Amino acid sequence: MKTQLGFSKVILFGLAVTIVALSAEKRVEVASAASGVLDGKKFVGPTGEKGKKVHHEDVLSFSDGTFTSSECFQYGFKGGPYTAIVEGDSVHFQAVTVSPTHGKMEWKGTLKDGTLNVTYTWTKKRWLWTTFREYWFKGSLKE
Repeated sequence: MKTQLGFSKVILFGLAVTIVALSAEKRVEVASAASGVLDGKKFVGPTGEKGKKVHHEDVLSFSDGTFTSSECFQYGFKGGPYTAIVEGDSVHFQAVTVSPTHGKMEWKGTLKDGTLNVTYTWTKKRWLWTTFREYWFKGSLKE
C-alpha cells in the first residue's frame, strides 16, 4: 500500500513539473512573438517620485529592441534592451538602463488604450550606503 501511495506521489509530482514546464515554454513563445512590438513608439508625459506630485516631463522611446528615457541621458543612462509581452489588449514591458556614474534604473510598464503607465526604480550603490528611489510615469503616444 505504501509503495502505491509513493508511486502516486511521484506521478503527481512529475505531472506538476510537466505542466509548469509547458506553461513556461508558452510564456517564452508569447514573449518572443512580442519582441519589438513597441519599436518606433514614443510616449510623452509627466513623471515623479512615488507618492509625490509631478517633477518633470519625460519622453520614453522604444527603438530596435532598446528602451530610452530622454531625461536620464543627462545622468549617463544609455538605452537598454527591453522585453515585451502581449496579453489581450495590453502590452507589458520591462527594461534596465545603466549609468557608469549614477547606478541602475529598472523599468516596468503597461501600455493599454494608448496610455503607458510605468513604475521604475533607481538604485545607486555607494561605499557606505545605497540610494533607492521609486518613481512613476504616465504618458501618451507621441504622433
